[in-house]
Amino acid sequence: MEPTVWIYFSKTGTGYELQGTDIISGFDAFINADGSYLIEHSYSDIKGDEHFFIYEWDKSQKKRRTIYERYQRQNVLTGFAKNVDIPENLKKSISENYTFDEEETENAN
Repeated sequence: MEPTVWIYFSKTGTGYELQGTDIISGFDAFINADGSYLIEHSYSDIKGDEHFFIYEWDKSQKKRRTIYERYQRQNVLTGFAKNVDIPENLKKSISENYTFDEEETENAN
């Protein structure tokens, strides 16, 4: 299965899937808009495994930075699932794997 990539604007809660000519304008927006993320979803039929890669633009180094921190990944993915029209199976996956529980929320504050 081919990976799917979306751009997500966290400050406005909007986003869309990048495909066709949207890729160029989406990448331009990714570089120039604060609070924007590229979210790549990949799924391996062989392993039955899926993963979300989240990227943000590092303006100081002028390059893409992968987000590895669990708390930041949760913030981005839960906002993405809540605000952007994505397939229900992805919303379910994000909800099951990246939703905060009460203890994590208290520890973060």
